[in-house]
Amino acid sequence: MCSKNTKEFYSIYFETNRIICDTCLIKIVLSKKMIPEKCYIFVNAHSCQGNGLKKWNSIREEIFKRLLGTIEIIPDNIDDLKKCLTEILSTRGKSCIISAGGDGSIHQLCNMLLHSGKADNHLIGAIGLGSSNDFLKPFHTFIKDVPVRINLNEPYQLQDVGLVKYIDENNIQKVKYFIINASFGITAEGNWKFNQPDIILKWLKKTNTEFAINYAAISSILGYRNKKMTFGYNDIQKTEFISNINILKTPYVSGSLCYRQNIHPDDGSLGLNICLNMNKTALLHTLLKLEKGIFVTNAKKLSTLVTQFDLKSNIPVIFECDGETEKVYQVKISVIPKAIRILKS
Repeated sequence: MCSKNTKEFYSIYFETNRIICDTCLIKIVLSKKMIPEKCYIFVNAHSCQGNGLKKWNSIREEIFKRLLGTIEIIPDNIDDLKKCLTEILSTRGKSCIISAGGDGSIHQLCNMLLHSGKADNHLIGAIGLGSSNDFLKPFHTFIKDVPVRINLNEPYQLQDVGLVKYIDENNIQKVKYFIINASFGITAEGNWKFNQPDIILKWLKKTNTEFAINYAAISSILGYRNKKMTFGYNDIQKTEFISNINILKTPYVSGSLCYRQNIHPDDGSLGLNICLNMNKTALLHTLLKLEKGIFVTNAKKLSTLVTQFDLKSNIPVIFECDGETEKVYQVKISVIPKAIRILKS
């Protein structure tokens, strides 16, 4: 079961106000803010290789000072998280739900919220206890070196999500969402390795996250073989040998890797970046450039904005979604505009 710490909660949101200037007869309407009845923080104690609880305890007191009356919930596992969240969502009230964990934690929370059909009634915040914390990038606000997005004093920000309908390796049709990015090829296999580390990677994850991410990426490149896949976007259909595909809602992939692509949280589009049939030297060069945010297009490197993307493979391939990985045969991706309400930093 989960543990809870409940304090008296009061709202620091305000209803829509209208200020009328009698002199010039100009009406100024202030931004509307949702008024949550309660605020919850779900803490993933297992994030960051088991260091999540230690990180949380180091900032816990300051968090409660800033978010008076929050209810702290520390689930034992995903089933416990789902049970606690279902209880919260069963009421008609509006709430603020904050994920204290890594990218996988905010991914799970948002997926449960979106599957419930009640995302409109809740605000979402984040406290970065994870390894990369791509959802929170670019970092603006910190509490003891921990990036946070818990600003209740500013209007919330609407954000699109990626809708994924897919067939997994067991030929089961599934649906899920992503709020950061999705991938196939090298990026997906690197995340697979990161989630199932060998002895060296286990040690690196505990000592230096950036080295661990680079180790997973480089070892994936060295062991990767380009795979033939059929994919489509913007009325284009192709069958090619794929080295890497990144589908972005934010430009941040993992660690210091990023694309300087013109995508925004609520623009109704996804960034699509594809590497076709590249050798290991070219892939390593691409990796080094992405650490500087550089991705130069050519005959083997495509970059564009899309609203839909689909992919098929005759054999199961690894698909990554907000850092979570599984094997699939077929994937269809689209955008749900302004689907969630996110707190600002």
